[in-house]
Amino acid sequence: MIHTCPACGSAGLTLFFELSHVPVHQNLLYATVEVAMQATRGDIALGFCPACGFVTNTAFDPALLNYSADYDNTQCYSPLFSAYISDLADELIQRHNLHNKQVVEIGCGKGDFIRMLCERGPNSGLGFDPSYIGDDTVLGGRLTFIKDFYDERYSHHAGDFFCTRHVIEHIEQPAVMLNSLRRAIGERENVAIFFETPDVTWILRHAVFWDIFYEHCSLFTPGSLARLYAASGFDTTRAAVVFGDQYMWVEGVTAVGRGGQVRVPVESAADTLPLVNDFAARCAARMADSRALLDRLAADSKRVALWGAGAKGVTFLNSLSVPAARIPYVVDINARKQGRYIPGTGQQIIAPESLNSYRPDVILVMNPNYLDEIRATVGEMSLDADVLVL
Repeated sequence: MIHTCPACGSAGLTLFFELSHVPVHQNLLYATVEVAMQATRGDIALGFCPACGFVTNTAFDPALLNYSADYDNTQCYSPLFSAYISDLADELIQRHNLHNKQVVEIGCGKGDFIRMLCERGPNSGLGFDPSYIGDDTVLGGRLTFIKDFYDERYSHHAGDFFCTRHVIEHIEQPAVMLNSLRRAIGERENVAIFFETPDVTWILRHAVFWDIFYEHCSLFTPGSLARLYAASGFDTTRAAVVFGDQYMWVEGVTAVGRGGQVRVPVESAADTLPLVNDFAARCAARMADSRALLDRLAADSKRVALWGAGAKGVTFLNSLSVPAARIPYVVDINARKQGRYIPGTGQQIIAPESLNSYRPDVILVMNPNYLDEIRATVGEMSLDADVLVL
């Protein structure tokens, strides 16, 4: 169990929230219900660092994880999310003058985002991810994918811009990652970095227990990530909360010949402490409310489906131990997930059009950001179902 802060090295982490025996992967594809029910499990014991504001799973064991080609956390099937990513690519190209530059994406997934950066710049690029599927080289040789984790072995690839989206929350030792990246860049000036990651402030403020995942062993506020940038030799130049306050962007540039500085206003660790102190109690209340809702629906013989087979849906079902007999189906627009099964609880993942056969009375939505999009899809199918956001 971790006892010192993996971000700043301080002792005295405060334990404040626990979940036991949860699936360690939320986005691994399981072909049969039997295999899904036997998914590897681990424990969550969140610790807060009062020195820097970082949150970590002190019970995390990386040996339990297996990021392979069967791992799929792609979100670009949603028109809303696709528009968000498209706008982000254009914004980064403009703000960092990414034209005919070398861009590097650490944890590129299936490669959609770095392809945008290279196509629209135009730029050349490298994408690193062990779960990548596809050709090793695309765009006439301008974009190369390496099916591996990025580290100092690849420091000879001198990128002008480094980005990583929803990766650092999976890294057990984030300071090691940032320091390694800084050493790989060397003494080149004005090399920019961009990190997108969940903002734990949103999770804490709203007691969203289904946003606490085993894979996410490192959770940041804007301030805690900004301070880690500075400690690793980067000047923090931007910190913004985006996507309905669920995500944040933190940007920086290399600080050459001196220590890094936080150049933007961010919250302190003390600002976050009150949210940490009552998080467990508020989560317990929210779990009780969720169980009561499911009990009422069952008592009224309502057919229920859940929309969203990503990490939120998997965590909600497992945190409450919801059996497939109560909610048999989880809807997802990602075709690779359809026909597969939810780890731990065994619900089948189906396409939206399959709801025409099931005819649910209630559809539970995991993420409020997608509520309008889901309601529009349900309306087009003429389903007489109440669409409720959790």
